[in-house]
Amino acid sequence: MIRAASHPAKRIAAALLALALSGGAAHAAPACQGSDLVGALRDEDPEAFAAFEAAGRRTPDAEGLLWRVEKGGAPPSFLFGTIHSSDDRLKPLPQPALDAIAAARLVLVEPREISDPQAGVAAQRAAGRRALRPQGGALFLVPERDRRAVINLLAARGVPELTAQKLEPWFLAMLATAPSCEIARIDRGELNVDQLVVEAARAAGVRVEGLEDAEEQFATLASVDPELALRVLIDTARLGPLFADYVETTLNLYRDRRMSFLAAALRDAKLGGERMVTQIDYLESLLPGRNARMHERSQAALAEGGVVVAVGALHLSGEDGLVERVRRDGYRVTRVW
Repeated sequence: MIRAASHPAKRIAAALLALALSGGAAHAAPACQGSDLVGALRDEDPEAFAAFEAAGRRTPDAEGLLWRVEKGGAPPSFLFGTIHSSDDRLKPLPQPALDAIAAARLVLVEPREISDPQAGVAAQRAAGRRALRPQGGALFLVPERDRRAVINLLAARGVPELTAQKLEPWFLAMLATAPSCEIARIDRGELNVDQLVVEAARAAGVRVEGLEDAEEQFATLASVDPELALRVLIDTARLGPLFADYVETTLNLYRDRRMSFLAAALRDAKLGGERMVTQIDYLESLLPGRNARMHERSQAALAEGGVVVAVGALHLSGEDGLVERVRRDGYRVTRVW
């Protein structure tokens, strides 16, 4: 790995593992300071808000974060939807989730590196191997009219122009969608929801294992359509400060246990305009293969019972989500929170 890329790549790798689709700063982590677009719609246009809610409910299992999984005489298991954010409003974990974790024999989380900190070095190396663009010139793929805005966006994420030129567009897109306030919190060592799950399991003496490794996650990110990766860079840069509205809206939908209403908010209600739609297009492009992998690797544990599968909330909902996949395996799956 070239020296210029080593520090940003390590920070980005850490962010990916903490955020994932995630040195210490001495200052307080900045707030993202965005507005909740769904909240504004509810207050200002009740009719449009009702249409948004109806659109959101068309997605199977779009409401709820904790689901009980039962079959035969095995102890019940649970699916818990997380969010890869360390915002203070998400702490502590909700009591229903803590109770499920404490009663479990095993907790399964997304990346193995969260459950095994020693694997973090290998994860950083994986990031470096995949992220480097041998031919360079990544930013020259961005139209000239948008290039300065993209350069400024990446600089705010801690990657200077010369380094960005040597990184793959998919990697830059991943970083562009990581809020700078979240990166600052990661630098401070603050824990996101996934890491809080691990901490709660360890405090209860429950074994923790990961469903994926860093190489697999980076492979998924690297498979993003190059045109979509560039659109992410450009549209996020064009959003500028309004990207914070996307972050705040997503966070509040999660807190309302309606994370999967995000697509309805951005597509059906058109909150934030077309540049916001790029954000959900990007998120959804990362789901299908990972849903299948998480489902496959959790099957044996679910059959035995007594397991909590804690993964990003968007992995749970929809026809392809884990809730429906597990139902098709013959389990009774009930929303409990």
